[in-house]
Amino acid sequence: MWSDNEADVDLLRYAYLASGVSRIVGSKHLLPTTVGVFGDWGSGKSSLLKMIQKDLEVEPEVMCLTFDGWLFEGYEDAKTALMGTILDAVQDRVKEDATLREKVSERLKDLRQRIDWLRLAAMTGRFAIPVLTGLPDSGGGVDPSGMAGDIASGANTLTPADAQGLLDKVPKGEENLRRNIREFREDFAKLLAEAKIKTLVVFIDDLDRCMPDTIIETLEAIKLFLFVPGTAFVLGADERLVEYAVRLRFPELPNAEIEVGRNYLEKLVQFPMRIPPLNTVEVQSYANLLFAQLDLGPDSNDYKKVCEAVARSGADSVSELSFDLQAARSLLSETSVPPQLELDLDLAAQVAPMLAPGLGGNPRRVKRFLNTLLLRMALAEDRGLELQRQVLAKLMMLEYVRPGFFKKLAELQANQGGKPNELVETHLKEHLGSESDDPKANGREGSDEASKSRSGARSRSKTEGKPRTPTQEDLSADVRTWLADDWMRKWLASEPTLEAIDLRPYFYVAHDKLGALDGSPLKLTPAAVEVLNRLLSDQGATRRLGLNRSEQLNAPEANAVFQALAERIRRSETLGPGSPQVVLFELLEHRPELVPQLVALYESLPEPKITLETPGLLRQVAEGTPSAAAARGLIGRWSRSAAKTELAGAAETILDRPWEGS
Repeated sequence: MWSDNEADVDLLRYAYLASGVSRIVGSKHLLPTTVGVFGDWGSGKSSLLKMIQKDLEVEPEVMCLTFDGWLFEGYEDAKTALMGTILDAVQDRVKEDATLREKVSERLKDLRQRIDWLRLAAMTGRFAIPVLTGLPDSGGGVDPSGMAGDIASGANTLTPADAQGLLDKVPKGEENLRRNIREFREDFAKLLAEAKIKTLVVFIDDLDRCMPDTIIETLEAIKLFLFVPGTAFVLGADERLVEYAVRLRFPELPNAEIEVGRNYLEKLVQFPMRIPPLNTVEVQSYANLLFAQLDLGPDSNDYKKVCEAVARSGADSVSELSFDLQAARSLLSETSVPPQLELDLDLAAQVAPMLAPGLGGNPRRVKRFLNTLLLRMALAEDRGLELQRQVLAKLMMLEYVRPGFFKKLAELQANQGGKPNELVETHLKEHLGSESDDPKANGREGSDEASKSRSGARSRSKTEGKPRTPTQEDLSADVRTWLADDWMRKWLASEPTLEAIDLRPYFYVAHDKLGALDGSPLKLTPAAVEVLNRLLSDQGATRRLGLNRSEQLNAPEANAVFQALAERIRRSETLGPGSPQVVLFELLEHRPELVPQLVALYESLPEPKITLETPGLLRQVAEGTPSAAAARGLIGRWSRSAAKTELAGAAETILDRPWEGS
């Protein structure tokens, strides 16, 4: 298995991104500058920052340092933590040179004193807002009675007398504060010159893991105090979370819901660079290189050959695998390619086409998928279970990408001795390739028994004496729902087929996830959390904004939001007023690709829980989509409900109205 830490080797072919940032930092006329390396959690930001730092550190007059804002979470003042860290690094740089050390000592002492009173002022809360935002000063003087002692107790290196002395030096009034900010910047610029640092590059990682106050204070420390000639700040973050932090920090600003976060970030970051998600070829290449590292050994000469060859691959190979079995045989002697590596590369080719869209092209998710796969294989071996790795990988893809369908398949196989008939119905390539092409199948299938009989008679008359291809009318409601989902259709048709395989041991090793499926196993990204919170708001305007922003989510994020809402639906005692049912259906109008999962969700709910409005809502989102047949079949089941006669009447009314395509 592989560590989840940032990579020391460029397995993602990010060298071109690193070169782009290094070129910006190396252009003196562009400094001072702030570069934003933006990407989702797990997209490889930390690895990219390490690569950039490695490129820049070779220059003797360039000083690089890393500041992890997450480590200072809870620190009394994030901006002074960043400023103090930089001063400490400068002091460490000059400590071996007595001349430089003596030259900068007074400057360092003066700057540290300024940081101390900034920190103390922030602790009082008296000057924090004016200093950081430029808003009017709150007025009034510092009440010395007892305050210095309280401050000194929070800063254990100062006596009350020292604290009072620093507070006396805190400038009063907005203009004095601005003047002192300018003086700090001037002294900081002189410090860099005296220390013979031509370029200072500060890498700030994990900013998107911090609380909103820490994010804002870190960014404003850069802009207000440290943005001097010869400096460059490289930020690693999910820019959507930074924008969200701005809206939370300044809720009173006009238009804060729409524009303030983006505008704020654009003012502070001159060069944004977003890490793109991996496509199918890149996911396979990444998985191949991970397996090469595992099977060849991270310190072996053979693995070094592989990495060097990948690094040399040119821009004309963007649509080709950077490393595969053919490349392995070319780079290594035939006897040096381990049989296990050949099997692993074949596995990567199998799973990549579906993992890439399902996991959003996220490297960390790909690595965790493979780690979980290897761990479960090891657990099965320890338990005495014999599993086929390709079968386990296929089931895990379903588990990661369509957890609701995965849970349903778990129930089906458990009730049918590990071999569900539904998989026997759907593994046929003829059916998977033709059923969606029949407009009548999608528009006319329903719950009306007479209609079914007539359709069956027509089918028999046309195929009398010939083998009959199954139609949707022959399929269970679960299978119809699966076939309406494009990703699920591809999964069903992918190798290996599962019809003759006892699935019980495979679901046994997945018991950790089966117990958690109701809790939405897909991790919500910051963007997904924001959308979900807005959808659950009591304010109509906020919900509408959440629905609009749901369109900007990638497929895994939208799926995770759906799963979170679905879990609330399952746990709700009723689906009447106050339940998330209405907003769930509204979400489907903005993300219609989730309709098959919606149908599957409502098929699993008890009929007494279904409201009279549900059949109409379901028809509204499903009509005209590939899920229409499955939705109509479900409404037909409700129309025959003996548990809730009112629901039966409402569903019958919906069925009686002409459907599109009928």
